[in-house]
Order: sequence, then structure tokens, then C-alpha cells
Amino acid sequence: MKDKNIFIAVEGPIGAGKTTLANLLNEHFGYTLLREIVEENPFLAKFYTNINEYALQTEAFFLFNRVKQLEDIQKNVLSKSGGVVSDYHIVKNLIFAGLTLDNNQFHRYKQVYNIFVNDLPQPDIVIYLNSDTDTLMRRIAHRDRNFERQMDRNYIDSLRNEYKYYFNPLSIKHNFIGKEPIIIEIDNSNLDFLNNMSDRQFVIDKVEEAMLSLRRK
Repeated sequence: MKDKNIFIAVEGPIGAGKTTLANLLNEHFGYTLLREIVEENPFLAKFYTNINEYALQTEAFFLFNRVKQLEDIQKNVLSKSGGVVSDYHIVKNLIFAGLTLDNNQFHRYKQVYNIFVNDLPQPDIVIYLNSDTDTLMRRIAHRDRNFERQMDRNYIDSLRNEYKYYFNPLSIKHNFIGKEPIIIEIDNSNLDFLNNMSDRQFVIDKVEEAMLSLRRK
């Protein structure tokens, strides 16, 4: 099944397997892959050694780069009836900023966020990957990114809780600007999308069910 003009986003805390799953879904559906910019952020390494000092610069860089990416994907793909699979949702900016900025900074940041995000394309389907903290820490260590080697377990645990709040069914309509997507929540603590075909097919089936639901609207 390949529906035109469908926008799928994969979200979850650091180490949840977002990029791996986005790549596999993109391969299956033959859509355009949208990957977030991470390593290119010049503040990121410093952020993980001194969060308070570099939080605002880090979050501002991510916000404006993601805004530009989504504007480009709207112009070059979605407006031409193409499908997109992304390894992030723009709402992650609020999730991370809410965890790292002080109250005054976050209030101003959210005002800017709302202005820019209001006109951006929003996903039709969001796959929210949720894993336990032990699994996330193990995956972070396994991929061994330089700037993640000093990752604090308490930070990851707090991040998991923030994701739970934002993706709680009672919170979704307040946190997703423009339209409320179909949310597919998956606990992948014990799943292996890359090497286990049945695990991969499990997610594909759920996405195709969501696509069918969209067609019925």
C-alpha cells in the first residue's frame, strides 16, 4: 500500500530507534526520507557538558534548522503529492526545551515556536517509540557518538517522562499545532526492527491500518 501525500513521523527519546525505523519505513513505502540534523549543531557537544550554559543556543539551532527542513519538504515533496517519512516531529523542540530552559527562556522560546510552527506541514501519523531507561542507555552506548559518551542517566529518565506527558492522549490536542495526528505508541524495549522481520512487519501493519483510517475520513 502506498498512499500519496502521507506524512509519517517517528518520535521518541534519545536511543529509541527513531532513525532506524524511519529508514526501514521509507524503504518499505518508497517515500522521501527526512532526517533531523544532529551532529551539525555546533553547540551540542558543549550542551552535554554544561546544559544550563548552552541550552538556549542548542535549542534555537535545532528549531530553525527543523523549520527550514519542513518548509523545504512542503515545497518539494508534499505539495507535489509525495509521501514523507521523518525521524522526528517538530514538537520535540518543546519537549527538549521544556527540560533544559528556565521558565522565562521557555516562555519566550514557545512564543517563537508557535509563530513558526503554525504554518509548517504536520504529520498525518506519528509513531511514538517508548523504551525503558536501561534499554535507551544501552543503545546510546552501543552507537557511541562522541557527544553522547557522557550522557547522564537522570537526564534520559527525565526525557522519557517528558515524552510520556506530551504523548499522553489527554495532552496531544494541546501540544500539536495545526492538526492532531494519529498516534501509534509502541514500546520497543524488546523489539528489533532492524534484524527481526516480524517486529518490523508489526509496525508496518500498524502504519497501514492508520493509512486506511485516513482514507476513510
